[in-house]
Amino acid sequence: MRAVRNRLEKLLTTELFTYPELRKMFLTLLLDSFFIFFIGVLSNMLVSRVGEAAMAATSLVGTVNGMISIIFTSLASGGAIAVARAKGRGDNQEIKRAVGEVTGVCFLVALALSAGLYAGAETVVRALYPDVEPLVQEYAVRYMRMMCISFLPFSIFNAIFNIYRNLGDTRSSLLLTIVINLAHLFLSLLFINGFQMGVAGAGLSYIVARTIGMVMALVWILWVRNDYGVRISYFFRFRPEVTRDIFSLGMPLAVESLLLQGGMLLVNVYLARLSTMDMAAHARANSILNLYQATSGALTSLVCTVCGQCFGAGKYDLLRSYGRNLIRVGRIAMALTSLILYPLTPLLLQMYSVPPESVSMIYLCLAIGAVGLPLFACDSNMTAMILRVAGDGAFTGACAVIALAAGRCALGYVLTIPFGLGVPGIWIALVVEWILRAVAQHLRMRGDRWLHVKSAHA
Repeated sequence: MRAVRNRLEKLLTTELFTYPELRKMFLTLLLDSFFIFFIGVLSNMLVSRVGEAAMAATSLVGTVNGMISIIFTSLASGGAIAVARAKGRGDNQEIKRAVGEVTGVCFLVALALSAGLYAGAETVVRALYPDVEPLVQEYAVRYMRMMCISFLPFSIFNAIFNIYRNLGDTRSSLLLTIVINLAHLFLSLLFINGFQMGVAGAGLSYIVARTIGMVMALVWILWVRNDYGVRISYFFRFRPEVTRDIFSLGMPLAVESLLLQGGMLLVNVYLARLSTMDMAAHARANSILNLYQATSGALTSLVCTVCGQCFGAGKYDLLRSYGRNLIRVGRIAMALTSLILYPLTPLLLQMYSVPPESVSMIYLCLAIGAVGLPLFACDSNMTAMILRVAGDGAFTGACAVIALAAGRCALGYVLTIPFGLGVPGIWIALVVEWILRAVAQHLRMRGDRWLHVKSAHA
């Protein structure tokens, strides 16, 4: 262990960060990320006990709602990168102004998008999924409208959450995560199991929990942990230069994510041709895989914070070095995660009330994911974040869309429908998608064009 610690000290200690600092940040982010995904698994477990129709409906709606939430989540991430850059420059005045503006912009965008989707929920569901059972359609419309309401408080909470992460204050982001997710779990138990509200209870738990999270996040950043002097008035000030930075950093990620979600809609369209049991099995396996990806999420957040501050400080060689070394550490961490979690699959399946005929399919899907994550997904996700913090979002977006089109959309369809592999075909295509993205992005990092140094200082 001492040899490993000494090696990590050598790799990760520099003039900006030390290994103990990064280890502390990572462990907090890991707990944060794992907590989010674990509560998500428990919530999906509660929904699964309502029935196969409810599980299928929430899975189908999850993709559509994801397209909306991703827009203001991407803006929050772009704004958080701008905040991290300001911290790297040591510009505290810019930090507090950017904090307020990021939060205000995210709320306004969420308000506009949520209103539009709420009004057109029934049309969207019937247009995208005309072949699913009427009960599934009814549940999907009801769940989508309730999620639209929940986006409003979530946009504020999520912006503040991302800001704390990128400032390196992982304890605050962890505390906010614990509060909102415990509230969500308690309310899900109350509304779904206690009041027997079914899908409506699942949606209502999100609304109330996210409102609680919004209130706490505002109290925290304005009064409890206001190290930079943020004021309420900053939420209503929109300066062209800051807004431009938020959108220039966030919109490429938003466009990328929207196109990815659009591709996922296509996946759901051909997935809907399978049975309700197959769709529910895919949803359960996907939910469990999120636990595996908690480690990847924590590492990606760490990369964003570290590399963002390196970029803001103008230390581009250090940015490249940290990126490569953190990816190496990430591969090992993801391998350990798969080795630990895969043997726990029987315990997780017991929590889901899985029909016996779905068990073998879920095992196979998770085995595919558990192998692909440490080998390819870590490189795919972490490398993309390194490129984004340097302003190379257009390239990562193009990579992601092309890989999705070739992977889950084209290959996934061929394997799932004509070749008759069913749900496992989608998972094989997902691993191919990770491989394509990882290779293209690593080739990009070998040169210097991705740093965009001139535009960064313009």
